[in-house]
Amino acid sequence: MDGEERLAEGGPIVNVAWLRDHLEKRGVRVIDGRPAGSYAAAHIPGALNWDLYALKLRRSDAAEVHRFIAEAEAAPRRLGVRSGERVVCYEDVAGTLAARGVWLLDYLGHDGGAMLDGGLLAWVAADGPLTRDVPEPTPSDFRAVPQSDLLATSDELRTAIEADASLTLLDTRNEVEHTVGAIPRLVHMEWTHHLNPDGTLRSPTTLRRLYAEAGLPSEQDHRVIAYCASGFRAAHAYVVLRALGYANVANYAPSWGEWVRRPDLPVSVAEVDED
Repeated sequence: MDGEERLAEGGPIVNVAWLRDHLEKRGVRVIDGRPAGSYAAAHIPGALNWDLYALKLRRSDAAEVHRFIAEAEAAPRRLGVRSGERVVCYEDVAGTLAARGVWLLDYLGHDGGAMLDGGLLAWVAADGPLTRDVPEPTPSDFRAVPQSDLLATSDELRTAIEADASLTLLDTRNEVEHTVGAIPRLVHMEWTHHLNPDGTLRSPTTLRRLYAEAGLPSEQDHRVIAYCASGFRAAHAYVVLRALGYANVANYAPSWGEWVRRPDLPVSVAEVDED
């Protein structure tokens, strides 16, 4: 992480030192969010595999959200996730899969999710051990209690745009995607700006400055809805903004993949300077 300042421990971020100190403690569960093949090659001892990229929400209508919840709650139950546990999600770096795991746990009503800053690369750089051993968890009775304010829908966004409501839409996609088409009334901040070159998160001071320069209001109760193409990069912004103290952040998980397929929804296209 750039500088000495770090995002606060105890929120949606933990670092390698914290995980090493708590790895074998009761009430701490570690989730490897990478594909099964990567997990099988080597992982943090005690970690359980949840391929987070395989779980997607393609639309925000009630029927599809209901299907998504049913599918999403099955994995924590299978992995033995229980209420009150600290559930640390990681991948190779402090990336979008780990962030998606944190957002999912929050949305499902489990308030203990955290992303490992720097991911597996930071763990290895700190001489953290690796293993191929696969634990056999005891399934839990986990049941989702969906937190509807953490999942934005296309209807909410359209209503907000039409009513000029006080919220900010945050586009976390890259510049090319943003230029081709976007949801109106937004702030643009590509998610990779959250990271240092080594895959750790940048300092809170740097992140706040970048968001201020992008135009995000500083009021921490301000409603922010992040989106990308399918809700993974948006989940990264959700975690970072939560760690920065923003208390009213949501993920429009179907994101541009749903929005652009709806002819009834407005799209803005950036003006290109031809000179």
